[in-house]
Order: sequence, then C-alpha cells, then structure tokens
Amino acid sequence: MPCKYLLTAGRLNFVEVKEREKASIPVYSIQERNKSGLEILQVESFQAGESSLQTAHRDDHYIFVFQEKGTSKVMVDFKEVSIEGAAVFCILPGQVHYGIAATQSLAWFIAVDASWLSEVFRPVFEESAEINKPIPLSHQQACTLASNIVLLQEVYEKGSQLHFHHHMLRSLMDACISQFASLYYSREQSSGQAHLRTAAITRQFRSLLLQNFRSMKSPSDYAASLHISPSYLNEAVKQTSGYPVSYWIQQEIILEAKRMLFYTEHTVKEIAHALGYDDHTYFIRLFGKTAGISPQRFRKQYRE
Repeated sequence: MPCKYLLTAGRLNFVEVKEREKASIPVYSIQERNKSGLEILQVESFQAGESSLQTAHRDDHYIFVFQEKGTSKVMVDFKEVSIEGAAVFCILPGQVHYGIAATQSLAWFIAVDASWLSEVFRPVFEESAEINKPIPLSHQQACTLASNIVLLQEVYEKGSQLHFHHHMLRSLMDACISQFASLYYSREQSSGQAHLRTAAITRQFRSLLLQNFRSMKSPSDYAASLHISPSYLNEAVKQTSGYPVSYWIQQEIILEAKRMLFYTEHTVKEIAHALGYDDHTYFIRLFGKTAGISPQRFRKQYRE
C-alpha cells in the first residue's frame, strides 16, 4: 500500500509560531529521514486543524507534487498557491512552505535530494522559482505521469528485494523528473520566455543567485562568475524576465529577510548581519525601499 501522510492544515498564525522554538526556521533534511535521498508519499484530503505533523519550514531538497484530482492549497514564501485538478508543482530547496487544506484530493509527493537531479534540469526549475504557479495537465499527461510514479513507488518499496534496485530507481526517477522538467520548460516556451542564449544566461544567473545572494550583492559579481560583461548580463536578464539583475538580487535578499522576520525571533540587526550587511541601517533602508515597509512594521503587521 502507498505510504500516506497529512500536511499541516490551517494558516500559521503568530500564537502557533510562538509555541515552538523560534531560534531559526526549521530545515528538514531528507538525508536524516532516508539515506537514499529519496521519498515517495501519497497524500489524501485534509482540512484545517486535522493534523500538526508539519508547520512552516524549509527543506534541503526538492519536492515534486503531482495532484491527480481535487483541490489543494499550500503557502509558499507568503504566497497562497491553489492547485486545481490534475496538475504538477515544484517546491525548491529553501522555500518556506506549509499545507493549508486539500479537498477531495489525491496527490503524490516526491522528495528528492539535489544529487538526483541532472544539471540539465535544475536550472529549469530554478528559473520558475518566482512564478510559484502549478501547471495543469491534460488527461493523457496525467495518465502517463501517474503510471510512471506508480511504477517508481513500487520499485522504491521493494528495495533490496530487487536485483539492480538502485539502477532501476535511478532510471525511473530520471524519467519522472524529465516529465516534470518538460512540463515546466513547455510553460516557459509558451510564455515567450525561451530566448535561447538570453534564457540560458538568465537560468545560470538565477541558479547562482539562489546559492550566493548572501555574499554576492552586485551585478558585476554575477557577470564575472558567468564570464560575461555586466551590461550583457543585465540586458539578457531584463529581456527574459522584464527586470534588471539588481531587481532580482534585491528580491532574493528581501524574501529571505521576510522569512526570518516572520519565522524567527532574530533582531533586525542580526538578520542584516546574516544576510551579509555589516551596516544594519543600510539594510533597513534597502528593505523599506524594496518592500515598501520597514522590517519592524513588516514583522508586526504579518504577525497580527
């Protein structure tokens, strides 16, 4: 039988947050639960208040969601995401998220360490990080993906009973991730975002940004890492995304600051230092300019 579990239901409020340790945002490691770096779980309907197995947290791994039917809601980085009918959705390492509710739903969750993902596919998902929108599936697409995941789950559960188990698991996992990547890439193509060279540069920039935003703050830093000029990087990113490099750097920094302001008790000065700013007054000005609200007011407003 498929393994089943319930995600946290209901919106996280300040009282609930205060009931647990506030030193940092919880980070769940897949390696601590499963040394293989892979878990396959089936999720059924749940309503607000039915479970407290998970609260708002990050993962150090990818989560690929395939909903076969029903309606689900999840909060990802302060955005409520609604998943209707057959659809796929990806939660990246580091994104703060929790479940809200799921009605008459049946979904698969595949939690997988980054080492399982080909370098060809990782930029496809990272490029879509700011979109946070599920991708609806046709009946045929849903049937094909369901068949692959059921086979993957069967091999996963049998473990060492099968000869060449790891090789089988790796091949089937590659097939499933390839399907997810193809769906995400198709959305990029249809939205007019695939400009070949410029799109590739933007994906590389986004990947670098997610890993280095605490230490690399200027467009020239990223341009140097990509061995191109700052002006060309800026032109490529703006053409693909509609915004310059500096915008995305600031957005990533402020998003992480918002996570820490809401989910931890660190002071603004401590948060500024953790994000690479020795001058916390400069950080406060940057936060205000980018978010349109001061860090202190953001914390107070979102906890009320």
